[in-house]
Amino acid sequence: MIIKTKTFLFLLTLVIANSCTQKLPYGDPVEKPQDILKGHSFTNYWIRAMDLSTDFVGLDPFSKQISKETFLKQVATGKYLPVRLFSDSVSKFYYRLYKMDRSVDPYIPAILRSIGAVAYKDFKWEGLPLPEINYTDLNGKKFNSDFIKGKTLVLDFWFIGCTACVEEFPDLNKLRNKYANRKDIIFAAVAFDKEASLRKFLKKINLQFDVISDTSRYLIKKLDIQSFPSIVVVKNGKVVKILDDQYHCLPDLKMMLRKEVQDQDL
Repeated sequence: MIIKTKTFLFLLTLVIANSCTQKLPYGDPVEKPQDILKGHSFTNYWIRAMDLSTDFVGLDPFSKQISKETFLKQVATGKYLPVRLFSDSVSKFYYRLYKMDRSVDPYIPAILRSIGAVAYKDFKWEGLPLPEINYTDLNGKKFNSDFIKGKTLVLDFWFIGCTACVEEFPDLNKLRNKYANRKDIIFAAVAFDKEASLRKFLKKINLQFDVISDTSRYLIKKLDIQSFPSIVVVKNGKVVKILDDQYHCLPDLKMMLRKEVQDQDL
């Protein structure tokens, strides 16, 4: 009996030791939370490392894995900072919640409430059918459920007076040209300006997307688009991502399309 007990305790010790030394797929924060929360460092961190639109693994303050939905809800309270962690994989992202104290500049909790609420709203659309559309672009091309079936649709939401939107046009044109031979990837730009205004504007500015005038703001209202530019990626009629983070929208789109093509080529 004593021998069996000793054997059991020995095996238990090995299991515990192994669990303690098991390498985690993530490491330390890419930046210390205390440093992020100083002065203007938060905005710099947001630009460099805080992208809540992308797919990531969320961890609570004690490093317990939680769902992305729960994670974003916590960020939306304005009480937690999403801290990016070093990862073993360049394609996998980890964020851990960091509880902020009351001495933090009030601007940071306020902006985090906004970022978290929008990211949560966008996340809830993932996997849902795109609201029924029946558009005709400036060249007479029809956009409806039948047309987008079996395709990946990239919708860029913009308007003539949006400087940031127009500044993205050269990069968007390059992206459109890169996938020009892919008939299964469609690029369309939806603006709420009148058709005549769009035609006049596009004589001066080059945009190689299929341009749609939606003066009723139908999709903008349905998808609750709150900032411009915003990009919505749809596949087989279902929303894959809504990208509206001003610092990460275009890089995220490029990464998504690259992955889409790689997956299809496997």
